[in-house]
Amino acid sequence: MAKKKELKTNAMRFLDENGVEYNHFEFDAESDAAKTGVGVADIIGRDHNQVFKTIMTTDGKGNYVVGVLMSEDSINFKKLAKAAGVKSLSMLPLKDLTKITGYVKGGCSPFAMKKLFPTFVDEKCREVETIIISAGKVGHQVEVKPEVLEQFIGAQVVDFKAE
Repeated sequence: MAKKKELKTNAMRFLDENGVEYNHFEFDAESDAAKTGVGVADIIGRDHNQVFKTIMTTDGKGNYVVGVLMSEDSINFKKLAKAAGVKSLSMLPLKDLTKITGYVKGGCSPFAMKKLFPTFVDEKCREVETIIISAGKVGHQVEVKPEVLEQFIGAQVVDFKAE
């Protein structure tokens, strides 16, 4: 019987090509529990504080900034804009997400986007040994050390969560 080939997303291939160690989690994205970061953490058996989300923002002038923060936190757009050196930022309209990043809602990874955008990770990443973020496909997550984002995509660690 043929061995089932493991799914590899672009984000996972990026990590493989750069020799980054990671854990891959696959889960039923249609389940009610998978609709929140806390639910995903419960499904995969990890701490809620480890699950992070990727937020794509724009200044409305063709510039894009990636924010990675704990899944249960909200983004402070003013703080992120200041860190990025732009006047203001807002959420990228959902209709533009795939065109700009190559990813869909719920499957947006900071790794292997169509282009390398300025990326910022909230400082809460320093409170955990590893973070769990989208692997680039809905229902798939990867667990990496927070430093991986700094080393391989030039992410900067700053405080940009809403209080």
